[in-house]
Amino acid sequence: MIALTGACALAQTSEKTSLAPSAEQPDAGNLRAFIELARSDLKTQKTLIIAENLPLTEEQGVEFWPLHREYEAELSKLNDQKLALIVRYSKNYETLTEKEAAELANASFDIEVKKTDLKRKYFKRFQKAIPATKAARFFQLENQINLAVDLQVASALPLIK
Repeated sequence: MIALTGACALAQTSEKTSLAPSAEQPDAGNLRAFIELARSDLKTQKTLIIAENLPLTEEQGVEFWPLHREYEAELSKLNDQKLALIVRYSKNYETLTEKEAAELANASFDIEVKKTDLKRKYFKRFQKAIPATKAARFFQLENQINLAVDLQVASALPLIK
């Protein structure tokens, strides 16, 4: 389900690890455990990528990194909601009713709106700590990372039956 996978930024898989579904319905508990582990690794990797690609003066860093932690904490709450939708979907994708499919899609769309609102909020806050060009660069990096993750998650989720 495309709506469930767009911009979820929930998991990062390696070339050796796959969430690809088997012929049977995927185990939602295993999916949740895998995604939680991957999310932990992703947060570390994202911070390193951002630090390496967002040159900040010492003064800017003192202002930026606490805001970044706040942003990540708020984003994590939205990702928890997205994860819950993915787990719900993975348990029921073979037997979704029209109503359930609509509920999942609409809940996913609502989360995406909240994520966009969060980005707008923090772009304004980041601009107070760092130049707008660097704040925009941060969100470029964030979007590139999220798109790569989204592609991996989307390719691993089975289509609705």
